[in-house]
Amino acid sequence: MSEPLRIGLRLLGLLVFLVGLAMIVVLVYPGPSNVAEWMGNSCAHTTNGPSEQCTIFDVLEFIFFAPWLILVGGIMALALRRPGKGPMTIDLSGRD
Repeated sequence: MSEPLRIGLRLLGLLVFLVGLAMIVVLVYPGPSNVAEWMGNSCAHTTNGPSEQCTIFDVLEFIFFAPWLILVGGIMALALRRPGKGPMTIDLSGRD
């Protein structure tokens, strides 16, 4: 893998990780009700229907992806280390 590609993918992983963390923070502060108010009338609750006011449940569905973003971003950021170090691994063999 070329060095610029490795650095770019690692930065992308870090960005995805931070977006996932930001989504979790938004769930706690300012809260899903305030986020639903900020989203406004952009949620369609029926197929091809008119847009309606977003609810707390719309925000929670959106934030459902946060743990997956944290997991994927963290793996990308940790696995794509410098060429001399190689990927970070965990040794579960129990040998010293």
